Amino acid sequence: MAEFDALGRDAFLDKYGFGPAKKYTLWYEGRPYDSKAIVGAAFGYLPGKPKPLTSGEFTGGTATVVSLLERLGFGFADQPSKKAQANPPWTREQALLVLDLYHRHGGRDPGADHPDVVEMSALLRQLASDAGTETFRNPNGVKMKMMNFRSLDPAWTSKGGAGLKGASKLDRALWDEFYGKRQDLAVAVEAIRQSALATMSGDELDEVLGYKAKEGKVSYRYHRTLERDPKVVALRKASALKQHGTLACEACGFDFQAIYGERGTGYIEAHHTNPVHAMVEGDETTVDDLALLCSNCHRMVHTAKPWLTLEQLRELVASNPAG
Repeated sequence: MAEFDALGRDAFLDKYGFGPAKKYTLWYEGRPYDSKAIVGAAFGYLPGKPKPLTSGEFTGGTATVVSLLERLGFGFADQPSKKAQANPPWTREQALLVLDLYHRHGGRDPGADHPDVVEMSALLRQLASDAGTETFRNPNGVKMKMMNFRSLDPAWTSKGGAGLKGASKLDRALWDEFYGKRQDLAVAVEAIRQSALATMSGDELDEVLGYKAKEGKVSYRYHRTLERDPKVVALRKASALKQHGTLACEACGFDFQAIYGERGTGYIEAHHTNPVHAMVEGDETTVDDLALLCSNCHRMVHTAKPWLTLEQLRELVASNPAG
């Protein structure tokens, strides 16, 4: 489809030797494609790079081409259906989620059936539903977007590799914005996933400290809930990244990404520093009330009462010869 868009319909059909679709027009993101020609050309993109299928080597129609494409989530109509027209261009939030998925797979094509791709498709649909809009980002569409990003990735293009040629202006802008900034991307994606701020530009990060989460009367169980408040935690991480450029434990300096690589990207735990007994009805939690700690330091804070303050924890770490 990306090649079809790049060449134009007439040149694409001429290149692969197909005539125009007479009945079964494939619709994707509001645009029409000649279904049999798309399937024949797509055969040449399979692993091993076989020759594309010619028009005479297979039949079209409902039993073959239409059945195959419908199983992949595509739709057909003589005119654009309301469903096809309702599928809007990719938003920043949607594209960021897929960009993060692309990096987590190291630029490799996971296939439309991969659980991560299927889950992403479901997430994109849910986000659109929550916003009161419609979108139909099926797994194949997610995979194609990942491969669009690969066409921008010098780790692949510098070695002669390639992705799809359908990268949009938005794709290019996001790639440039987050290139070499995996931590920033991971935190932005966490915020999107938790229905927090979708874009964490410089101006918005300046407003991080203005975010407040209203609590009510606090118990120990609720204190733990506050530590997991996704909105405050995501914003606290973003604030730390802006200030320090990394997510390191505030007590011992442990950096999950430095030790665990991609698996540790964007990960660190949050500790609510306000004493539970001091909180009363109507108190609010801001990002200043959270400390970012590694799992070990966080566990040591809560292992016995009275809980350690952040300063006491730092002193304990510093006084240990092994530290």
